[in-house]
Amino acid sequence: MHFWNGAEHPLGGAFTLSPEDYSTWKTTAHGRNNYYLGYSLERTCMKAPYIPHASRPRQAYVFAKHLKFFIEREYFLFDTHSFKSGDEQVMESDFYTRLQADANVTFVSRMRHDVPGLDIPKGIEEVPHMPNRTAFVQVLGGSRVLLGVGNPPMSPTPWEALCLGVPFINPIKNWLRERPNDRTQWLAQHDGVFFLGLGEPYVYHVKVGDRIGFEEAIRKAMDTPIDRFIPAQMKMSSLIDRTRHLVETDWRPMAKQQLQRNLGEANV
Repeated sequence: MHFWNGAEHPLGGAFTLSPEDYSTWKTTAHGRNNYYLGYSLERTCMKAPYIPHASRPRQAYVFAKHLKFFIEREYFLFDTHSFKSGDEQVMESDFYTRLQADANVTFVSRMRHDVPGLDIPKGIEEVPHMPNRTAFVQVLGGSRVLLGVGNPPMSPTPWEALCLGVPFINPIKNWLRERPNDRTQWLAQHDGVFFLGLGEPYVYHVKVGDRIGFEEAIRKAMDTPIDRFIPAQMKMSSLIDRTRHLVETDWRPMAKQQLQRNLGEANV
């Protein structure tokens, strides 16, 4: 399966299996004709217990697999008007420590330390090594919100969080400056969640650099419980239907036509 939008198979989109339905993404034509196979977390996720909101600590899981994500321009707190480097902005920021004190929020995470000389942002506690997926799900499911930092894109983790009853804060990384509220031009950390049309209290979409907006979203999520949520197309029954269509369809006529088309274009 090709986890990025675009047709990677020599025979085109119909022969490129995609994890997301790119035909619903309004800001790109790449991958729009791909075969949407998708995936489902339903069976594994539903094995994990749903922890009632009131029983969870006031914990936010900071979704950052790499320390380098904190110094990239897509980092949700990155100030494009600052003359300081990303490293300096991260080291001097009091965003997490201030919310920790003002809103009683504990920020936790686990990431690779892949930037020499850079420490994890102040106010974020690193959880011990999680040896398997089960351990990660326990930490995630015990949180009140999953905080995206801008990267990584297209990860299954936001879907898993929603299935566990954990809302997701989805940074908007790009938009038209002359029409900032035109959502058809937004690009998010997770476009799959965005283009599904999910909004509060399940998903909070906030533009990169809007510190007040992120603070408000975190505060809301801390005090607003949600139930488990699995999109219809990510149910196991839907995946089985698409898989059945994939294996029972005779793709040879289409492949032959596309191959002839490719050879014709090569001879032009």
